[in-house]
Amino acid sequence: MVSHFGEVIFPSSRAFWDDEDEYEAVENLEHRPKLHVCWLKNKPERMQKFIIIEGEPLIPFVKQCLCHNKEEVCIIENENHKKISVIYHIDKQIYLCIILPQFDTKDAGTLVNQISDLLLNTESTISIVCRHVSQFQSTNIPETPSFLRILATKNANVSKYKIEPLEQPNIVFGVGAGVLSYAELTGISAKLYMLYIDNFVLDSKCAEPLLQVLTNEIDCKLQCPKSTENFFSKGNLYM
Repeated sequence: MVSHFGEVIFPSSRAFWDDEDEYEAVENLEHRPKLHVCWLKNKPERMQKFIIIEGEPLIPFVKQCLCHNKEEVCIIENENHKKISVIYHIDKQIYLCIILPQFDTKDAGTLVNQISDLLLNTESTISIVCRHVSQFQSTNIPETPSFLRILATKNANVSKYKIEPLEQPNIVFGVGAGVLSYAELTGISAKLYMLYIDNFVLDSKCAEPLLQVLTNEIDCKLQCPKSTENFFSKGNLYM
C-alpha cells in the first residue's frame, strides 16, 4: 500500500482484510449495516472515470457544475430507506457519485464493498474530499483560502498535476479513503484529492483549486456556478 497514508478507517470486509474477519464474533456480522443499491437506469458495464464527491461544502457546487440537467441513474439507501448517496451519468462513460451529508462515515467500508463491482470495472477512480484547514496538520500551512493535497495508488500518474502529496500525520477517513485502499489492494488506478478550505462554505475563491481538478480530470463542459447561488453567499465563519 502507498507509504504516505496517515490513517484510514479499515472496513470490516473480506474484500479488504481476510485475517481480521476470521476472529469476528458472529453477532457483529449480523449487525452490520445493510445498504441497498437501486439502479434507475441501465447499470454500466464499463466506466472510463468514476468520480466520488465527499464533504458537505462540495455538494451544492458540484451539483451545479456537473449535475446541471443530469439525471440520477442510481441511488443508494441505508437500511431505513434513507438516501445516502446518488450516482449521476455525466457524459459518455463518466459517472459521478455524491456522498450525501446524512451518510454515517463509520459505514464507509460497507458502502465501498457495495460498489466494488463498479470500481473493478472503472479505468480510473477519482475521489474529491473537502475538509476545513483546521484539520490539516503541518508546520507549513499555505496562507491561501484553499489548497489541494493528493494521495494516489502506485499505478496512477500524478506527476503532471504538480500537487503536493498529503503528508503524515494527516488523517484520511471516509469513503474516499476506503476506495483508495481498495484500489491499491486490487491494482486499480485511483487518486484522492483533499481540498482544504479556510471557510465552512465553498465560496468562489475557495473553489478555484476544485475547478482546476475538474477541468484536468473531466473532458466535458462545466456549468459555471453563478455568484448568486447560496453556496457563494452564506457568509464567512471562522474557527
